[in-house]
Formats: sequence, C-alpha cells, structure tokens
Amino acid sequence: MKTYDYLIIGNGIAGVTAAETIREHDASGTIAIVSHEPHVLYSRVLLPAYLKKRIPREKVFLRTQEDFNIRRIDCYLNEAVVFADTARKQIDCESGFSLGYNKLLIASGGRVRDWEHCNGQGIYPVRTPPTLPEVKKADGEYNATISRSRSARSNGVYRLQTLDDADVILRLLPHLQSPLVIGASFIGLEFLEILTLNNTPPKVVVRDTHFLRRLLDRAGGEMLQARFEMKGISVECQQEIVRVFLEEGKVHIKTSLERDFSSDAVFLGIGIQRNMEFLAGSGVAINGGGVETDEYLRTNVENVFAAGDAADYMDVIAKKRRMVGNWTHAFLQGKAVGRTMAGKPELFKSVPAYSITNFGFQITAVGETDDALETFVQFDEERNRYARFFIKEDHIAGAALINKFTDKPHVARLIETQSSVRDFRAELRDPLFDIQKIPIVE
Repeated sequence: MKTYDYLIIGNGIAGVTAAETIREHDASGTIAIVSHEPHVLYSRVLLPAYLKKRIPREKVFLRTQEDFNIRRIDCYLNEAVVFADTARKQIDCESGFSLGYNKLLIASGGRVRDWEHCNGQGIYPVRTPPTLPEVKKADGEYNATISRSRSARSNGVYRLQTLDDADVILRLLPHLQSPLVIGASFIGLEFLEILTLNNTPPKVVVRDTHFLRRLLDRAGGEMLQARFEMKGISVECQQEIVRVFLEEGKVHIKTSLERDFSSDAVFLGIGIQRNMEFLAGSGVAINGGGVETDEYLRTNVENVFAAGDAADYMDVIAKKRRMVGNWTHAFLQGKAVGRTMAGKPELFKSVPAYSITNFGFQITAVGETDDALETFVQFDEERNRYARFFIKEDHIAGAALINKFTDKPHVARLIETQSSVRDFRAELRDPLFDIQKIPIVE
C-alpha cells in the first residue's frame, strides 16, 4: 500500500486548490487526490453555460492530467472511497484499492439531495445514460462525449451536479416536450433558463410561497415571477408533492392541492447533501451533515482536515458554525487549508457570496441570509433593482441583491467588519439610498 504525505479525497475546486497550494509550500512532499469522478477538475458553475450552449464542453475543464504531472500530484480517478480508517491512517476504495496518508483532507463535496418521492416509485437512479441520439450541430461544437461510468440519471428524473449529469441532459434537450422543474433554488433558476432557451419553457412546482423564499421577501419573489411569466413559465407555489409515479413513459405528480402534473422529464433543484458515508466509524465528528472543523479547517482528529462543501466550519465573522456550498468559498478554503496542512497555519476568514445571472437579473447572496433575522428591503420596481439586508445586533449580517452587484464589495466589507448601521435604519428602506455611504469601521 502506497502512503502519501498528503492525501485528498475529492478533486473539486477545494481539493485541487489545496493540493496545488501544498505544493507551493512543500516542494518534496508526496501528494495524491482520490475521486469517484472519472474527470479531472472542471467547473461546476460553468455546467449551466454548457447546457445553454454558450460554451463548448472543453471549456468546462480547468486542468489537464499534464497539469498534475508537472506539479507531481498523483490523481486516482473513478475510485470511490468507502472508508476512512483514521486509526490506521488509510483509506479504502470500492475497488479494493487502499492508500495510506500522513495528513488527510476531506473535500468530498456533495450530491443532489435524495428525493424521497423516488422511493418505491420505480424511478431510482441508474448507472447508464439513456440511449438517445447524439446532439447534432453542423459544426459539431456541442456534440458531447459521454462518460458511461457514473451518471445520476433516473428514469424521467434529472439532476445537475456533475459533468456526466450535464452530458445526459444535453442529449435529452432536443427531445423534450413537457419539462417540469421541482424546487425554488439557484439550480432551479438555472434549469428554468436552460429549458426556456431550449424553447420548452417548463412548469415549476415549489412548496414555498415564492422563489428563493429564504433569500427574497414577497416583493422580490413577485419580481422574479413576473419575469418567469413573460418567458412562458408557469409557476405553481405552495404545492406539496404527495405522490409520484411512472405511467406510459411519463412522470406523473400529484400535489396536496389536488393538482396533477405530467412530464416527460422532471428536473430537481432541491439542494445538496454532503458525501459523508465513508466517514462512518472513522471518529471524525459530523455536525449538521458536514465535517465539523475549527476556524483553521481542522477536524477533531489529528492531521485530518475538511474544506469546501464538506466542511461545517467555525465562521469567525458570523461567530457560528456554517456550511457554504459555493465555488469561490471552496476555492478560498482550499487555499487556506493547503497552507495549514503544509505547516503554515492560516485562519479561514471570508464572507461567502454567490451570484447568478438569470433572465436578465443579476442575483447575489452575501453573508448570512437567515430569514429569521430582522430585514430591511429596498425595492426599485421601475429599474428592476432590489436589496434585502439581514440585520443582527445593529450590523449587516447578510444581503440579497438584484441588479445591484456593484454594491456587493462594500456590503461584504460591512459584514466582515460588523460596522454599525444603527444610524442608517431608515435609509436601508430607501431604494435610492447608496449603501456605500455607510462607513466602514475597522
């Protein structure tokens, strides 16, 4: 069994960034990455652009095997880890393959949350992509080479978490007639635009009162819904799904309000769950579905660390534990934990932020957007601008912004410094107020 100085589970942006950062600070240490995926690093945030046919498939990839060879980082792809034995300091893979380590990073990411309605309905996930015609285009720009190793395609139910998922959906798009989107998340928004650009505007079923309810208030939700309706998208809110079944090749859904939906393809935008199963019995503390770490991304087990979607870390700004599932945050955590693992401890301190451009709206979430907090809303209907500020103890803890992206850096600094907004409470409701007039107090 080969033993590495640094072993990383997961080849997403957190794991790869950590490996490259370690190499910057340790020229001789041995480094390996193990991943269940068959691909080298690619951008998950570019998958929607690939499905919208704005970029070709090859532009999704961020590294080549040669990049890892140059940095002397070994990559073991298509190897699913089934157990992390922290007592013996080794990992065991599904194939029977094992590796030892001196330091271990858990950057195993997540997958689309299990949809309870699949259970017993004959629509469990299957491994093999469907037999569909290749996407045809005169110049071949969007023809896809499909990996057949690990697809999360279900009979009529589709997710978008991996490149394989995207490949399957791309082949499906020309054959769609009646798509249905479940869930009011950011990925749900992406599905809406993908399908609308495909000239198959979907129906949408959500359990909340409006889209992105935890981020936007009713006015913000209505602002989005008006745009959806302009695009021919039908939105059904406050609908709990009570039954799902397959019949004559279609997925049929019944809701608590006795509404019936029939679709040839259901797309799930219901959030993710962390890949944690291999940690059962390892002694690594799990908290709220993620790996519990301190502010240095260290777990309770010596020389075991966590970063990215997998980490339930101590946020020194919010003074609470949190899990953040976005690309930039994972990259920054990879940087910080790489330095710490290489013997240069770095406290992780960052205000999480995520942005999406969808149907002409630029939507940004910054910091702690907890719906239980006091909020102040600015709504400029004429200019399609919106801001919702989440207030904790007279400082901004988080914000939701629509078409106000230029405010994001200043808002992030207000959050990071916990600068007081006590004297600006009235202005925080004024759509014409410039948030940058609130001073930063270091």
